[in-house]
Amino acid sequence: MSKIWLYFSLLLVLSIVGCHENDENENSRKRVEEIRLGRELTPSEIIRNPLGEQGLDTSKVAKIAFEKTIISFGNIKEGEIVEKVYRFMNTGRYPLYILDVYGTCGCTVPVWPENMIEPGRGGLIKVKFNSEGKINEQEKLITVVANTFPVETLLYLEGIVTSKN
Repeated sequence: MSKIWLYFSLLLVLSIVGCHENDENENSRKRVEEIRLGRELTPSEIIRNPLGEQGLDTSKVAKIAFEKTIISFGNIKEGEIVEKVYRFMNTGRYPLYILDVYGTCGCTVPVWPENMIEPGRGGLIKVKFNSEGKINEQEKLITVVANTFPVETLLYLEGIVTSKN
């Protein structure tokens, strides 16, 4: 009889401890969800930086190297559309994924490779700039979001737009 009582007591204690742990895990999940409620995550927030015990370890991410990060389109007339190409290489040891490329306004439209770029391989980011309504000196910022460190790489397109008249 005492063995049965011992087993029953042990089972009761384990079930209470197990329920308590589940409550803590449930509360932890709720806290994480509550932090992220109210807005969507940006691509750069989704990508996790490689933190380890020794601090930041950037050896395990892709590396993107551009031939030029600033490209000039020279002098053009208002209303002209120019297209420029930014060439890059994955100089890291891991595959490169470009998640997003965007300009600061609708006048600058980028197109980028959507598939993985193997280490040692390169690619192109094409950018079209519509100068309609843009006069004088122009500097357009293009942001590349990838699995690199830092997550965002900045490119610039610049030039001078003269009036149609």
